[in-house]
This record gives sequence, C-alpha cells and structure tokens, in this order.
Amino acid sequence: MKKTIVSTLIILCGCTTESSQSNLLNDAELNKPTSISKNKALQTLSPLSQSILKIENTETSKPEKENEIKKIEFMAEDDPDAMIYLAALFEEGELVTKSEKKARELYKKAADKDHLLARYYYALMLIDGRGGSADYKAAESNLLINVKNQHDPSSYSLGYLYFIQERHQDVIDILSKNDNANNEYSNYLLAISYLELNKNTQQAINLLHNSAKKDHPYSHLVLGDIYRRGLYDIEIDTAKSFKHLNIAAKQNNPKALFDLATLSLENLSLIENDINIAIEQLKSADKNGYPSASFELAKLYDQGDLLEQNFNKAIYWYKRSAAQGNNRAMYNLASIYINGDGVDISIEEAKYWLIESAKNGNNRAKEILQNGE
Repeated sequence: MKKTIVSTLIILCGCTTESSQSNLLNDAELNKPTSISKNKALQTLSPLSQSILKIENTETSKPEKENEIKKIEFMAEDDPDAMIYLAALFEEGELVTKSEKKARELYKKAADKDHLLARYYYALMLIDGRGGSADYKAAESNLLINVKNQHDPSSYSLGYLYFIQERHQDVIDILSKNDNANNEYSNYLLAISYLELNKNTQQAINLLHNSAKKDHPYSHLVLGDIYRRGLYDIEIDTAKSFKHLNIAAKQNNPKALFDLATLSLENLSLIENDINIAIEQLKSADKNGYPSASFELAKLYDQGDLLEQNFNKAIYWYKRSAAQGNNRAMYNLASIYINGDGVDISIEEAKYWLIESAKNGNNRAKEILQNGE
C-alpha cells in the first residue's frame, strides 16, 4: 500500500516538523516488553508521526482512525508531510473517499513547498493524467528538480516520460548517466532507445539480457523477436526465441502469447506438433486484449491448413476481430458471404462488411466499391 510506504518514508526519513533527535524510534526502547516504554518512545515523535502510527496499526478502531485522519487534515494546512500522507489516503481510497483530484491537489501543494516525494508523486499523476489532465511539461520540470537532488525513482520516471514521447536521445541522456537507476526497468527503456536510434545495439542487447535475468517480461519479449527475426546482426535462433517468448507469456503478456503461438504454428516441433497449445495461447492473447489473436484464429479455421476447416468458428473469430476494428477481418467476412463459404450467400451481408472494411481503411475494399465489382 502506498500510504504505508509514504508513512514509513515520513517516519524514517524525517518529517519537517520533527527534530533530528526524534526522527527514529529507538529500537532497543521499542523492543522492551512493557507498554510504558513503548508509549514513552512514541511520545518522542511528532504529532504527525504519532497519528500515522495509530492509523497504520491494525488494532486501532475505525472511529479512532477517523479521529487521527481529522488531526492530519488540520496539520495538512501547513505541513507538507501531512499533505503527502493525506494525498496518499485520497489516492488509495481505503480510509477516506477516493479522490484522485484531491490527491493531486495535495501533492502539488506539498511540491510547492519543496517536498521531494510530493514532487515525485505529483509528477506521476501528471504523466498518467490522474486527477486531471496529463501535463508532460509540468511533470518534466518537477522530475528534473528531483533528479538534481539525486532521487533515483525520479530519474527512471523522467526516462519513462521521455520514452512515451519517443524522445529516445533524452532517455539515453538521463538513464545512461545514472548507475543507481539502472534496474531492469530503466535498462529496458535505455535498451529500446538505443535500438530505436540504431546506436550501441550490442550494448542494448546486453541490457535486455540483464533485465531478462531479472524476469522483466518486456525484455524477454523483445529478445524473442530479435532471435526470431535475426535483428541487429544476431543470427536467427528459433529455440532461443521460443525460450524468451515462453517466459514472457507465462506472465500473461498478450503480445508474448500471440508471438509464441504464431512461432509455434510456424515450427510445430517446438510444441511437439500439438496445435491445441498454440490455439489456447491465441485465445488467451485475445482474452487479454490483443486484437490480432482473434484474426489469427479466424484464419486458421477459415483456411483449414493446420486444423479442420470450420467456417462457423471462422466467422465467430472474424466478427470478434472486426468488433475491434480489424478491416481485414471485415473484408474476409465480406468474402465469406459473397462466396457462401459454409453459409448461405448473402449479398446484403457481404456489402455491409465490405463497406465497414472500407470505412476502416481497407484499400482493396474501397477499390471494389468504387469500381462496382
């Protein structure tokens, strides 16, 4: 829970309202068996930390927690530490009514008081557009301040911000200079940015391997594609591709499931000729929101090369793919109805799907309609 993390950071890293002598509870004192010694130790903390500890204590009753939250709301008028804790409560919505708008306002209020963590969480909300509109420029300015203060999570988040804007050189500039931020996530962003700019490709692949060793699914996914297609002067290695895609797919990555299935269909020996394994992977990819999977399933049943031809199933999967905007699925449905493949010929249905295909950008469908074929 974020509020638990925030409260720990507030207590252990020092509240602005606390003296340096009272930032930490004395472990030896707290470990004494008597409740009196614990109470004395607690009293050395600021009122804010005392309230937070009571809220985080599972033995504290709901009315008592509500009373402590009211105290923190009062403190949050001026205290940035109270602001950030209260913001976390609003963001999670477990002890108070969830309001990302209020959370964002409180993070900003604390950030304006030069609170490092508040700037970080406020920037994340600005990036995601939670609690208001996305604002990449404001997020960047807040994260840059934190980066200057050597806040590693902000370095990664700034790299991510540049990454989603396709500012790959900026990703490289920020992440390659921060050794402390080089975890599997930042290494992945750095690697992809190198590959996008066709720079340091061998280093990029090494970074992907390092991240893959830490079970980063997207690194496995990219490595699977590299070995499958022989990219960046790497020899095609179907076995290695299968290995990486299989690991990524186990984490229900929909693209990995799709890529693994199509690789297996091209190399049935990888799945001991059990096509049902690939079928289930495609169904799982579709269930997890990968639109190309339903189209691939439709083609399998339509063509009947690898399994028994079944136009009813083909139509089902084509329609499912068409519902996700696939103009090729729409075009193929038109073809099925005009040819009467497993169904009664229907000019009306064929025309409907042809028009829909053209509306969604299929040039062949547009030509047919224009030429009146």
